[in-house]
Amino acid sequence: MVYLSLGSNMGDRQMFLQLAIGLIIYRIGRVKQLSSVVETPAWGFEGDAFFNACVGVETALNPQDVLNELLAIESLLGRERKKAEGYQARTIDLDIIFYENKVIDAEQLIIPHPRVEKRNFVLVPLAEIAPNFKHPVLKQSIRQLVADSQDKANVTSLKDELMLPKRQQFVAIEGNIGVGKTSFTQLLQAAVGGTLLHENFFDSPYLADFYQDPETYALKVETAFLEERIHQLTTFFSQKNTRTVIADFSLEKSLLFARQNLSARDFDAYKKQYLKVSEGLPQPDLVLFLVQSVPQLQKNIEKRGRDFEQDISDDYLQKIETGYLQWKENSTLNICELNTKGIDFIEDPEGFFPLLYAFFCA
Repeated sequence: MVYLSLGSNMGDRQMFLQLAIGLIIYRIGRVKQLSSVVETPAWGFEGDAFFNACVGVETALNPQDVLNELLAIESLLGRERKKAEGYQARTIDLDIIFYENKVIDAEQLIIPHPRVEKRNFVLVPLAEIAPNFKHPVLKQSIRQLVADSQDKANVTSLKDELMLPKRQQFVAIEGNIGVGKTSFTQLLQAAVGGTLLHENFFDSPYLADFYQDPETYALKVETAFLEERIHQLTTFFSQKNTRTVIADFSLEKSLLFARQNLSARDFDAYKKQYLKVSEGLPQPDLVLFLVQSVPQLQKNIEKRGRDFEQDISDDYLQKIETGYLQWKENSTLNICELNTKGIDFIEDPEGFFPLLYAFFCA
């Protein structure tokens, strides 16, 4: 068991603690113990108060690799390590307090964390989850260290609770044309790790024709998409994979688009074929449904510059959006809607944080 301390005194402090816990679960190991949140004055410098918490994590990583992952998480969540001396405000601060009973004194890593016995902002939440754990050097329990602490700083327990996100094994990203599914998929994979599964669609021989003459080519293009998605999923999941799969499509979108694009007679025939060929294929544990306004979708479509998409009408995008909303209401999948209106999660890293937060809380 490795015990970690979490702290934040910038921005939405509760959100940053929750984001850190979610990333720890995906990148380091299973969180077995989670303290409540406490608020404490800034320690060692003048600044806004901190939210602090502690977690106990089961991990297969060695201490140095745990440290490397914590530094990566800090960087991902916007912490800037400046060369100026002394303590500074930060979006997130993650420290290894104990790693089992190991004692390590290396240039880049000291365990137990130095001066832990003098810091109530660590001791108090740690005592909540590991009161009987003994400091491997001082030979005192955390409970004893709290009782003997000379730190007079106020530690205020907060009602706000953190949660333990479930580690998803198969996540699919869905949404309208131009909403940013592939970009979001890449950002999510960079944050939590896992294996990307991108939809292959440029090889469809009928897509450009469909946008010019939907009535003639709708059945052909929807059938081609279905065949390709079935092939992709069958091939991908025939291989052993223990990492989280993050896909920028779900198989159910085949029915969604077919319902919007096909005549009633063609759709009935298509649905029968869909149900036959999709039987037994893995379904996502979670679908993240990205929502965006039609004007912004058009801007995104223009920006990415695919020739065959440039004539897509507002009416068609609105029809697809309506179809997605109906699908969300009727699907048996676990769907989490993410409103991306007014959020540039591609160009602005901070725009991604609330979406990642929603993913962990889904």
